[in-house]
Amino acid sequence: MEEMDYLEEVLVETKRLLSDLFTSGLVSAHDGTLEEMDKISDTCRQCGLIFAGEKLKELAEEVKANRHRMSGDFDRAVDLFCSLDQYLSLCERKLTLDKVRTWQII
Repeated sequence: MEEMDYLEEVLVETKRLLSDLFTSGLVSAHDGTLEEMDKISDTCRQCGLIFAGEKLKELAEEVKANRHRMSGDFDRAVDLFCSLDQYLSLCERKLTLDKVRTWQII
């Protein structure tokens, strides 16, 4: 059960981070937000959320690159953001289903 709680905490923190990034924008993210993205990316990988870890790392790199671009082409960042958000939502649903199964066994 503790493992599920930890995964849930990681998912909540990652979604909060995406919300902060969405609020600040894909161009003007703060240095602290980018550092936190790298940290949470590593945490995701360590707890088995490999896809989230990789996409979060790619998104951080893309946001850093967007700071120095003159063009308004942010398609890659938006694609990464959306696929990561959708993945996290699916993980939350799966975790909820796993918890229900665990409760039924007990």
